[in-house]
Amino acid sequence: MLNWGDRESAERLAAQLKELLRGRTMTYDQLASCYSIKHGQSVTQRLKEMSRERRPVSLSEFIAQMTDDFEVPGANQVRAKPGSAAVVGAAQNAPWRTSQDHASGTSLQGIAAGGGVVPSGSGMNAPAVSHATNEQSAPTAVMKYADVSRGIQSILKEQHEPMLVDHLEDLFLDRFSTSITDIVGMSTGEYLQRKENIFDFNPDRGTVFLQSAILTGPPMADPNAVRDEVFVVREFEQLIEAMGPVVYISTLCGKFIQRNGTSVTSIINTRPLDLFKRHPSVFLIVGAGNVTLKKYEHSSDVQRLLDKPSSKALRIAKAAEEAQLPVPESITEQHVAEEFRRLILADGTDSVYISSLCGRFLQRFKKPVTSIITCKPAEFLRKYPDVFVMTGGGNVGLREVLGPDAVSVPPPPPRVPKALREDHVFAYEAIQKIELTDEVFHGLCSRLMQGASYQTIVQRLLSVCRQIEQASFLALEEVVLGGAAGKGLLAAQPGPHAEVVLFVRQLPFRNFPQWLPHIFDTLAPVLEHQLADQRANKFKVEKDHLRFHVGDGTDKDLVLHLYLCPVFKSRDHLLECIRASPPAERLYFIPPWSKSGMT
Repeated sequence: MLNWGDRESAERLAAQLKELLRGRTMTYDQLASCYSIKHGQSVTQRLKEMSRERRPVSLSEFIAQMTDDFEVPGANQVRAKPGSAAVVGAAQNAPWRTSQDHASGTSLQGIAAGGGVVPSGSGMNAPAVSHATNEQSAPTAVMKYADVSRGIQSILKEQHEPMLVDHLEDLFLDRFSTSITDIVGMSTGEYLQRKENIFDFNPDRGTVFLQSAILTGPPMADPNAVRDEVFVVREFEQLIEAMGPVVYISTLCGKFIQRNGTSVTSIINTRPLDLFKRHPSVFLIVGAGNVTLKKYEHSSDVQRLLDKPSSKALRIAKAAEEAQLPVPESITEQHVAEEFRRLILADGTDSVYISSLCGRFLQRFKKPVTSIITCKPAEFLRKYPDVFVMTGGGNVGLREVLGPDAVSVPPPPPRVPKALREDHVFAYEAIQKIELTDEVFHGLCSRLMQGASYQTIVQRLLSVCRQIEQASFLALEEVVLGGAAGKGLLAAQPGPHAEVVLFVRQLPFRNFPQWLPHIFDTLAPVLEHQLADQRANKFKVEKDHLRFHVGDGTDKDLVLHLYLCPVFKSRDHLLECIRASPPAERLYFIPPWSKSGMT
């Protein structure tokens, strides 16, 4: 007896599920995921609403009862019964069918390893789909939702620049014999926006590329490779080689999820720590939540951690000792900074995981750090650059230990809400609609400085450039006035802006975020002193330049953006460096184009 009172609702749900299956075989989990994405409601909740008994029916039970609509080809697998209207319609309109297939009436023989349907006569040994027979075909390989991200990454890894989404869809269909939309149940653009931590998607240009963090890692694994323990070991080994020699286990597992779209525990069904213990010839656990490779056992970084006693009894004694320390009645941010410094010094290592510091703070003060500070712990630590150095991977060290020349890794760019991003985008279509009438032309000219005003500003800029050249401690090759001022254009409102580019000999041609902010931090006080007669003020180090004002602090100040640029051998050398850099770092190659001969 069916476990629902409304037969019409059951048939409607069955039709929705058959529409998602579209002649393919899916697991129950995959089908449930596609349903929730497409209809905005979990299939479990839908079945609960339909059930008339206290215990709601499960998806597998629903499929088993709807024998006229579905068949089960294997364990935990389901597909719509061939011959039903929904399946035939989907098969005839499936995106992987060619015009030749439609013309010849080719039957569908199976699903290839990539997840697509293989036409009959293709020569592939795929299991046949039964047509109104009782034969049960063998279980077929299905491309899952999690496989899509890996498949797209493997395609983008082969590219050297952003590519059009339409071209990506064509390559995906050609390689895996199925479309992205058919698997994820949404448009490709919407899917890429949901995976913004992996893909750098520009909806206005219709282009996509990998985020720089993905590009800098080891090569992506084959999306069709078997996800088993051997696969996890191989991935961990490559990640430790790229990030090591010592890596925090939580960071390693997070990177694995980012690259493969699935967790480690879902594959090995145990803790990562147990995996490392099962493979002592590959991995070496060094304590404090860190792991390295066996081949790095004799490196100085590993030996320093191994030589440090880390027994459980010692940790318990240490925690008990810290608990006896006095706790102030009123805990301030200064107490947080002092406690973090004390903990790092007590560990005797170059860096400590920030989460570990927060946990130990809670043990002593019985209050979480976030109840005292008004920002994230990492942002809080950056407020004390003279004390702390952010070493990356969620770790922090002390400047007094790492040395005065230690440079913090740059903070991640702030995430701008989608609504705000769209408000600041001037759509291509809107630009095309602008008509250059006399009114528009005169309005544009009125915003530009002309005649004596322009000459006065330019002379002042040239004077500032000469003073910068004389005051700089850098090996300057040339100082170039760039931007609008360099082209003879300056906007009168809201205030004149100008760009000054310093071409410096012997600067590296890559990894700008690692060294550029440090130079700006050192250069800013020097320029503030040397440009005192120009009333230079409001110095601020931005991501790729040093920003400051020249004037008396009013709205009419001249705003300068100072850029540092290595000396490229030629235009071809510059282009070669741009191609070799990840998209997120290509903004650092804009200033060189201000120099004549590069364009």
